[in-house]
Amino acid sequence: MHFAAINIFNDMLSFEWRITYTCIATFIINLPFGYVRGGFRKLSFWWFVAIHAPVPLVILIRKFHDLHLTWSLAPFLLGSFFLGQYAGRKLYKLKPWRKQKE
Repeated sequence: MHFAAINIFNDMLSFEWRITYTCIATFIINLPFGYVRGGFRKLSFWWFVAIHAPVPLVILIRKFHDLHLTWSLAPFLLGSFFLGQYAGRKLYKLKPWRKQKE
């Protein structure tokens, strides 16, 4: 059962725009998680949490836009996911929230 507002929203947007909005939202959601990940030692427990915590949010956004994960869509979604993580980590290196040990 779909909500009427979601069906109206999907009718207003073409498939390409839904992909674009989903990729932008995926990138934005991953920025803070990539930033937080920059403060943890690589392959530590919290490092893995910072990578995997936004996955349910990205799935919800994809479901909201009625996009099914296909081989043609996966590169766009995975690319925006990892670009958001990467950009957040680079932001942490520019301005860490706490002083790094030297």
